[in-house]
Amino acid sequence: MATTTLPEATRALYPFKSHHLTLSDGKRMHYVDEGPPDGDVLVFVHGYPTWSFIYRAPLIYYAAQGYRCVAMDHIGWGLSDKPTSRRYHTLRRHIYNFIECLDALDVDKVTLVMEDWGAILALGYALRRLARVRRLVIMNAWVFQESYPIPLSPFIRLATRPGIGELLFRALNLALNVGLQHWSVRRLAPAAVVGYKIPFRDARRRTALYQFPRMISTTPTHPSASLIREIEGGLRQLDRKPTLIVWGQDDGIFPPPLANHWAKMMPHAQGPVRIERARHFLMEDAPEAVLLAMDDFFAMTSHNSQ
Repeated sequence: MATTTLPEATRALYPFKSHHLTLSDGKRMHYVDEGPPDGDVLVFVHGYPTWSFIYRAPLIYYAAQGYRCVAMDHIGWGLSDKPTSRRYHTLRRHIYNFIECLDALDVDKVTLVMEDWGAILALGYALRRLARVRRLVIMNAWVFQESYPIPLSPFIRLATRPGIGELLFRALNLALNVGLQHWSVRRLAPAAVVGYKIPFRDARRRTALYQFPRMISTTPTHPSASLIREIEGGLRQLDRKPTLIVWGQDDGIFPPPLANHWAKMMPHAQGPVRIERARHFLMEDAPEAVLLAMDDFFAMTSHNSQ
């Protein structure tokens, strides 16, 4: 499959050098690695239906402050390879792809910054590489198989319906066409809209857009359920790490009560820091507020070197 070239106006918003890692299964994972190589490491983990493009503001901001900033695109997303087989996309495979990438980069004392689906993958990594994790920043996410089953929104119901789901999500690109209109308060600049859409410009590139919602464990017997249950069970262990919870108060996908549940499950976490007039695409609606919250958190935990 041909590589994606970003238009000049979009590249100006995402001015980073691209790197690719060939994983053990032969797929090429795209990532950016900005800032000094010896800086404190921040790893930004994207969710659905985005890619590392959503983190362009913190990548620029923190690299300029001397942090080493890493952000990868999960396989099927952004500038990474896009396998067309639906069977490729399992939760376990994507967690281990993420682990393989960070192991190859040999990062240590990592601060994981995550949103949406990125939390499942990032926390799956954290539980398997606990000694390498320093801090966690969690934004508008869900990992609760037992204590807070995911609401079956109309969006999820459509995605998981045989036939119609594939038509809407692969052929008609519903996730991005709806998401870019309704999941942020701010109206995105045309170059940003292109940035989100161009990696998925035809149906063959949209398998992940269709398959990822089907990886949500909507029942206790779902193939992903045991792994999400494992991650949920590990939150008490992860609560030993300094953690910040940040939430967009107008998120219709993961509404504000879910932030309270995160605080209950990780009682030592800071927050939730609640950001008004911000929906699911928190980094698009309120990057300045998120960066301010992260700055304060980093200052308060600068002594921590776990």
